[in-house]
Amino acid sequence: MTAADQIIAYRKAVAEDAEALPAIERSAGSAFLSVPGLEWVAQDDVLSAEQQLHWIKQQMVWVAEVPDGQLIGFLTAEQFDEEYHIWELAVHQDYQKRGIGRALIAALIEQARHQASAAITLTTFRQLPFNEQFYVQLGFQTLPDNQLSARLLSIFDLEKANGLPLDRRCAMQLSL
Repeated sequence: MTAADQIIAYRKAVAEDAEALPAIERSAGSAFLSVPGLEWVAQDDVLSAEQQLHWIKQQMVWVAEVPDGQLIGFLTAEQFDEEYHIWELAVHQDYQKRGIGRALIAALIEQARHQASAAITLTTFRQLPFNEQFYVQLGFQTLPDNQLSARLLSIFDLEKANGLPLDRRCAMQLSL
């Protein structure tokens, strides 16, 4: 059976999953090696296992796994009043472009709708097929600067402090 033929299961993460998540994020980040000016992102910091464990305890991490139990993707989010914010979506490079990221987002959308949330937000890189363009295909809209909430502006401040080029970043929202 090839990797493409494997059935992928999606579930909420458990504490034992935390250690595997940084390696998945690092693998997913290798996509930036082909983006002029953003190659450094492939070596940038990722969410630590300890940070992921914090979100796992809050039931805010979903994982994708193959039948042998290997984790191949995850989504980490946070709930803010009537909105969710996606902090990280990562799929191991060997499993990309197979709908895994879409399925993880669908799991979050299902929970958000069940809780009558108004929207899901995120920040990402502009004009990249595996970032802004990917989310547009899922129904997210890029927010103009004059529609950014105080929360999204504070996230941009944090991203700037961490060295991300804000001129290449955007905030997006999926209204539910």
